[in-house]
Amino acid sequence: MKYLFIFLTSLLFIDPVLAHEPQTTYPFGKDLSQTMTYKIMLRCATADQVSNLDLGAVLKYIKQIDNITRGLPKVVILGGYQQDGHDHQYPWWTPADNTLFAPGGLKGQPALNWLIKEAIKYHTHCTFHVNPFDAYMESPKWNYYAGKDLICKETDGTYVKGNKWWGRQSYFVDLVNEWRSGVTKERIDDLITTFPQLKETGVLYFDNITQYPASPFHNQTSDDQRNTIKKIALYLKQKYGIQLIGEYGDKKLYGYLSQGITWDWGEYSLGIDQMEVPPYLMCGGRDIAHDKLLNQRLDIKPALQVFGSSVQFEDIQFQHFPDRAQREFAHHTLTYFNLNRLLRERYTANNNSYTLNLSENTVSSYKDGLQTITRDGNLIKSGYEVFMPVYWLDHLETMYYSLDGNTHTWVFPKTWNRIKSADLYLITPDTITIKKANRDITDHSITLALKAGECVSIVPHGTEVRRIRTIYELPATGVVSLNGRDRNTKGNWVSIYGKSGYAIIGGKRDLPSSINLNYIANKSEIWDSNSTDVRAPYRSSKKDGRVAAGNTAVLHEIIDVELKDRLKKKASFYFLDWQHHHRQILVDVIDANTKKVLQSNVISNFDDGIYLNYSVTGHVQFRLTRFFMMITATLITQPFPVFSSTDSYQSLTFN
Repeated sequence: MKYLFIFLTSLLFIDPVLAHEPQTTYPFGKDLSQTMTYKIMLRCATADQVSNLDLGAVLKYIKQIDNITRGLPKVVILGGYQQDGHDHQYPWWTPADNTLFAPGGLKGQPALNWLIKEAIKYHTHCTFHVNPFDAYMESPKWNYYAGKDLICKETDGTYVKGNKWWGRQSYFVDLVNEWRSGVTKERIDDLITTFPQLKETGVLYFDNITQYPASPFHNQTSDDQRNTIKKIALYLKQKYGIQLIGEYGDKKLYGYLSQGITWDWGEYSLGIDQMEVPPYLMCGGRDIAHDKLLNQRLDIKPALQVFGSSVQFEDIQFQHFPDRAQREFAHHTLTYFNLNRLLRERYTANNNSYTLNLSENTVSSYKDGLQTITRDGNLIKSGYEVFMPVYWLDHLETMYYSLDGNTHTWVFPKTWNRIKSADLYLITPDTITIKKANRDITDHSITLALKAGECVSIVPHGTEVRRIRTIYELPATGVVSLNGRDRNTKGNWVSIYGKSGYAIIGGKRDLPSSINLNYIANKSEIWDSNSTDVRAPYRSSKKDGRVAAGNTAVLHEIIDVELKDRLKKKASFYFLDWQHHHRQILVDVIDANTKKVLQSNVISNFDDGIYLNYSVTGHVQFRLTRFFMMITATLITQPFPVFSSTDSYQSLTFN
């Protein structure tokens, strides 16, 4: 087995009081930045509200969403699934409502089980909308909780009140006492025992994730309650493989909560800018809970236009008018997920003009109420005119949506350079039909005229579009395993590493033709070109001096490694915190095509250098991310110290 060697300096920032690597629930079972997460309300608590009891009709809607989204992986959050509807039964999360019904005479839980099973046929997994905080005196479990002293209390011993929902007064569960008593695990275990399908879905949604009510009588603070959410998240992940998502993002739950479905980056969310948080660590839905349509348009915050945002579909209107869901998917989710697959390089905001530069020469901007996106200088989005890759399918496909109807000439991405003709298919919520076959592609371009609200998919001529297979179903392009860490060798890599090739940032590169090595979204910096520090690596295998240098990035970068001979090799990365800034780095190894995380590590405390040693076969990418953890003991609200770059990657060697 040959051995490859790469050096890296340091990437991520952490408070210096932290002397150990943090515990998180990452890597998550699902990358929600590439999984559309939306809501369906089954039953509200009063008869004059949403009553969606016919699960056959719900499945029809799920099928329509799947047709609109061309088989994109999806998670649907079912609200009001529990007995008597939304917000009933709390603090308990079962049983299923007995008025739900499905084909074949199924009622109650069997009907719900039917929906969960059938939805999978349409690339959709179901999870539930639950609330960990609220409790009602009308619940059959109230006396159980009150008897165990699990309800928050004021100093005088009276119960802490929440809001009134559906005409009923809510009270707050004391999560700290509930966890200590073991009852938290009881209600989680009861839910998973009742609906074991949730383990396959791998996601559970917590409502009102920003409340954290204090319980003065028990001397429990809001932070005590929030820290219990971390324990719940770890329990769900470790026992059931389920990741926690919530209504909002929370900076103090960074690394535990992978999604805030209501996402505003402001008061109720992380409170930091998107250049601090990559979407695969935390992503979101929309900046408001319900879509307020103005002439079938929705204005959201400029930053959420530039970085993108997904959809909630919480309002029943989308089920009644699925063409509106198609419009919102094309404008928001399709855009968001395309941007999420790129690396964020630079963001500027001034004078009501917002610009985000990403990898693959992509620029997303927002000015004068209009969002535009270009790739390689070619327009791919202008407001509700969208021309973007349907990248999740295993064939070339581009989707074009026009809100107002338009004739436009579009330039295809580089992946289409050899394609000479295309077929156009009209996509509606219920059908996919041929619109035009064998259209010529001239100079990599095509001119299309659409009616208002039309959506077409464009594929190379002869492509079978009705057979849906996503890239996530394909076999991995590479295999990787972590062999260990080395904190002793420092910069003295010669004769230990690099026997089959090496690439030293700021130094020499000597790789065989069987190894392709490329850097994405980074730049090189040299701090000391003639160092005598033993931590600095030799610039080549001839030991002709040492160099302290690294590839840097604002948030994240990628080292693309392709072993064309398909033989297993050892790849070693060297990380060095040259400036002693107490950095912290998330190192993901991802499959080059599907972007699935194959292996993940968080490293810190590498002022003296650390090697990560891997066994690698095939084509993989090493994604390095600036990572910070909110430490309750220090109550920091930003990475410490704050830097504008990752100052990270030095070299790679192969054996």
